[in-house]
Amino acid sequence: MMKSLPLERKPSGKSTVMCGDKEVSVHSTCVFCANCAGIRVNRRVTPNPYAQAMRGSKGGLSLDEQLMDGMILFNTVIEDKNATDIECSDDAGTGYQPISRRR
Repeated sequence: MMKSLPLERKPSGKSTVMCGDKEVSVHSTCVFCANCAGIRVNRRVTPNPYAQAMRGSKGGLSLDEQLMDGMILFNTVIEDKNATDIECSDDAGTGYQPISRRR
């Protein structure tokens, strides 16, 4: 079961969510989290583009560029005024888990 973490938009432009037991920045934490399934914009969930780039990569010279593009796209979707929640697969409530290419 996926849970929704409501976005809190700060006057500074920073967006945060409650993750585990603390408030974290969506821009610098959720984008790199293995539990982030995507961003809810209206009724639709946009999958985490950074995680998609990481999972879809086979290595090579363009990996850095793919990851940068994924991060930029994530932050662009977060800035959409209709973005309301982060969809999170962390049912255990453990909080941030870094995306890793190691298996």
